Amino acid sequence: MRIHKTNQKDRSVYNYKTTVRTEKGEYVEKTMTLKPGEYGVTELDIKMLHSMDDSEVYYNLKNARPERTKEEKAEIEVWKQKFISDFTKRYGYEPNKYIIEDAVNDAFPRNYNLSLDFDADGDIDPDKRLIASISDKESDEMFEWSERMEEVLSLLTDKQRLVINLMFVEGYKQSEIADLMSISSAAVKKHLDKAKEIIKNNF
Repeated sequence: MRIHKTNQKDRSVYNYKTTVRTEKGEYVEKTMTLKPGEYGVTELDIKMLHSMDDSEVYYNLKNARPERTKEEKAEIEVWKQKFISDFTKRYGYEPNKYIIEDAVNDAFPRNYNLSLDFDADGDIDPDKRLIASISDKESDEMFEWSERMEEVLSLLTDKQRLVINLMFVEGYKQSEIADLMSISSAAVKKHLDKAKEIIKNNF
């Protein structure tokens, strides 16, 4: 089961494992490498393959988290009511559902050690930095909301997600993205502006 994203420095190519038969008739595992410019493979193909892997990692980690018991859920409901009351008294308004979810996760952490926010090298997932920069939120606050971030990104179209990934995660310029996607620079800006609007309005 895949639980780590590919390191950013290794994303210029795409490696995958396959089984091949040797001259002796034995089957062995071999790592194959796809490179842009070979066999019709483009940089965009490589980006999309890594993007699909990232999605697999997210859901594998999400599914590894245990379900809460009925007793836990009941205890949490009681705790939430007190939290809402205390929060309202302190700040003069009721907390939104994301503040409540965040507080619940802090007060009742789940028993698993897999992190949604850090890759194999301990670096903060660039997707989280991306959302933090676009929505103008405090980064420390954002990293606790991994599921919410994934939900917001899922609202984007495939092209919007790709533009966001290429610009904010991979570091491409608008003109370079236009070349990679074979569209005009104006079309890239349109996808980017729409994606930013969706992220700001839904986070």
